[in-house]
Amino acid sequence: MIWNLLNWVVNFLFWIALAWIVLGIVGIGMVGNRRPARIIDEGRVEFAPHWFTFCAWLLFIIFMAKSILIHSKEYRNIPWMQNWNVPWNFVFLAYLGLVAVGILYDLPASIVVSEEGLEQVYWFRRRKRIRWKDIVEIESRQKDHTFTITSTDGTKIVHTGFLADRPRLLLEIKQHCSDELPPDFPGESLGG
Repeated sequence: MIWNLLNWVVNFLFWIALAWIVLGIVGIGMVGNRRPARIIDEGRVEFAPHWFTFCAWLLFIIFMAKSILIHSKEYRNIPWMQNWNVPWNFVFLAYLGLVAVGILYDLPASIVVSEEGLEQVYWFRRRKRIRWKDIVEIESRQKDHTFTITSTDGTKIVHTGFLADRPRLLLEIKQHCSDELPPDFPGESLGG
C-alpha cells in the first residue's frame, strides 16, 4: 500500500515537474524572468534559475533513473528479452542514461556579471567567460525569451527563460557595451 502511494506521488510530481520544464522551455512560464537578480558582492550580480526549476530537473532525472531500474528488472524476467541479440532494451536504457547525464551536464548554468565581463557557471563542467570587449553578437529570440551572447572566439553564453531578471541583464550589457550595441538591441523596462 505504501509503495503504491509513494509511486503515485513520484509520478504526480514528475508530471508537474515536466509541465514546469516544458512551459519554461517554450517561454510561457517565464518564472525566472519575474525574479530579481541576486547581488553577490560589490559589482557582481548573479542570474540564477528558480529553485523549483532546479528541483524539477532533478526530479525528471530521478524519474528517468527509476524507469531505467524498473525496466531493466522487468527485462530480465521476460524470456525473449534476456537474449542480448535483441539490443532495443539496452539502447532504450542507454538513451535514458545519456539524457540524464546531459541534463546534469547543463545544470544550473547561472550567469554572473562582473566588471570584467560575463561568466556562465555550471556544476559539472568548465565555466564559460566572455570579457565585455570581446562581445561580437547578441541574438535575441522573442518567441522563447532567450538571448545568446557570442564572443570573438565563438564562446556563447545563453540566458534562457529559466534564469532570473532578463531586463536587468540587458541593462548590464547596455551599460558595459553601449558604444558597440546594434540599433535593434532588445530593450526592456526593469519592471518586466
